[in-house]
Amino acid sequence: MDALTLTDFNGVETIDSRQVAKATGKPHNDLMKDIRRYSEYLGEGNFSLTDFFIESTYTTEQNKVMPCYLITRKGCEMIANKMTGQKGVTFTALYINAFHAMEHQIKNGAACTESTSKKLEIQEMNARTRMANLYLKLAEVDTKSGAYKDILVAKAAEVLAGKELIPLPLAEQKMYTATEIGEMFGISKQRVGTLANQNGMKTPEFGEWYRDKSPYSSKEVDAFRYNDKAIEKFHELLG
Repeated sequence: MDALTLTDFNGVETIDSRQVAKATGKPHNDLMKDIRRYSEYLGEGNFSLTDFFIESTYTTEQNKVMPCYLITRKGCEMIANKMTGQKGVTFTALYINAFHAMEHQIKNGAACTESTSKKLEIQEMNARTRMANLYLKLAEVDTKSGAYKDILVAKAAEVLAGKELIPLPLAEQKMYTATEIGEMFGISKQRVGTLANQNGMKTPEFGEWYRDKSPYSSKEVDAFRYNDKAIEKFHELLG
């Protein structure tokens, strides 16, 4: 059985839930469900959840971001207390050895060498870069919505820098969907779209393009939303 590797999280030594799942012989998804249940109980008892389990993420080889937990010593003890037999004994021995080894390093003034710290910094930056690239790749989608692209670019910069660099676009006015416009005038949303197209209304003067989920599939599509000036125009067109 491989030794468990500790990860420093803001001065707290933790073990990745994927390592714990492997050590206990439990599928990671099942362990995640157990931890969420434990967290509910801890929350009801007014315990600090981060003393036991810290929410985190990891990136797969396919650049997909997945949830995981960073588990503290208290969290490992809680998991071990729920286990019996050889697996329980083996996991208990592994996490005790891991934490004791770290305590020994701390006592000898070698808790975190410069090379280890640099390695962790590089790993963190690589993870941020992968996430930022995902946002930028999404921003390349063929869409008429400038706001959609602006938001994704802003999120990419925020992830890479670790703080907000480009403010997210703010909604400056109330916008209405074709369905909402249709309900106002007692017509279908298709009729709203037809009138808008016939009268050249799908411009910044009368609204803005957004990226919405298609009502007919799981795909995202461009959809125009109308402002108050557009409502006045529909009043003119419909009498």
